[in-house]
Amino acid sequence: MTARPDGTGDLPDDDDHEPADDLAERWNEIIAELGDLDLDTPEPAAPVEAADPAGAAGPSVTYPVAPWVQGRSPEEGRLDLSGRDWDGTDQIDAAEAEMDERDHFIPPDPGPIFGGDPLLTMAWLGVAGIPIALVIIIIAWRTAPSLLLQVGGVVFALCFLVLVWRMPHHRDESDDDPGAVV
Repeated sequence: MTARPDGTGDLPDDDDHEPADDLAERWNEIIAELGDLDLDTPEPAAPVEAADPAGAAGPSVTYPVAPWVQGRSPEEGRLDLSGRDWDGTDQIDAAEAEMDERDHFIPPDPGPIFGGDPLLTMAWLGVAGIPIALVIIIIAWRTAPSLLLQVGGVVFALCFLVLVWRMPHHRDESDDDPGAVV
């Protein structure tokens, strides 16, 4: 239980509250002190009936419309659209077709995927694939012959040696780039 501000810590008595009649009387006094708040406010404008864009089935406009706003009925047709107001489909398709006609870019045919040296391709497959295959064999086939694991190790070593052997041995004479400079 929280203590009262006066420090007594007692629960408030019902006698502490004013009766409802006293509250209503006090409220009326406060309202009377405010005085007349009616300022010179203009009368609300009468509803203006404008052309209904939704057609006869839609609700009529019952709010005031500015004099420069022009309503259009479905019989008058659509407004001419330009710039950002394109209706989308037909005009955008026509613009894309026009750009395609002006653009003469033809993408080159992609080269072959394994278009490099076949020996290097096989060496990379061996260096990357043999360790993965050996791990799978060790996990899945516990009674695998040791000769299979030894052959896999030798093939991996040979593939690695082919990659080292095919590395460039010297710098190209026309290459004057010193490499990474910090």
